[in-house]
Amino acid sequence: MSEYKGIEPTHVFLADVHLDSSKPMAKNYERNLCSLISYAADKKIHLYLLGDIFDYWMEFPSYEQKKKHNDKSVIKSKIPPIGSRLLDILHQYNKSFTPAYYILGNHDYWDAGHFTAIGCTVFKNGCKINLDQQSICLIHGDGLPTKKTQFHGNIISPLKRPIFHTILQSKIFIKLFQFFFQPHQAWSIMKYFSNFSKKKRKTALTTIHSSLKYLINFSDIDIVIAGDDHCARTVHTKGGQYINTGPYYEHHLVLTYSKQGWKHAQWDGKMNKFIVKEQPIYSS
Repeated sequence: MSEYKGIEPTHVFLADVHLDSSKPMAKNYERNLCSLISYAADKKIHLYLLGDIFDYWMEFPSYEQKKKHNDKSVIKSKIPPIGSRLLDILHQYNKSFTPAYYILGNHDYWDAGHFTAIGCTVFKNGCKINLDQQSICLIHGDGLPTKKTQFHGNIISPLKRPIFHTILQSKIFIKLFQFFFQPHQAWSIMKYFSNFSKKKRKTALTTIHSSLKYLINFSDIDIVIAGDDHCARTVHTKGGQYINTGPYYEHHLVLTYSKQGWKHAQWDGKMNKFIVKEQPIYSS
């Protein structure tokens, strides 16, 4: 890949961080991402997190009585012991600039309100944004649109997911799972399945799913941006383009938007800059 000079993006999209505190060098990895978010806050860069930021994330809601509020039950969540520094930095970003968009992925879908509590704008399926007269659909990528998919304002739903993901994300499964297992047990079990499910084969993908192609070609959507399959690429079709951010866990890869257009880039936390590299571009 040929290398370009660093740029100053106005928008940054990233996915598939898979932050895991048990991994070697996890603190340095988390620190690097925190430096990106702090830089984005300082430079007023809009931030979009497209899922699987944590690996693995499941909140356990619990009801507590609070006398100061007329004895009404309030919900508090027990959160996994992971990414506390990242959550703090993200909270600061949301307060100092603007709410980051957080689209839940198949590894961090089990949010019970904590991401919203720290100021993120959270979407379970995906959303639509407008950027310089471009209509953009943001999804994680594990769920795909069907004929039943609609936009309600800027919210997209429903999406079709693999049957295994559908079961894991169902309210019945979550309720039963959290009934039978304590948080530390549940996190260990789901972490095992998480490690298994993210071992994707590295393949040279040159196309997009037919449902995304249909969405781009026959709706007002110009661009679909997603992660999930861990393969950075841009695919052009007659109605617009599909862009995969690529996995952040690999060389701190992100997708940037600036006056120079769309570019994949690597975040250099030591130099505090985005190093832009040319990515494969295909037609479909």
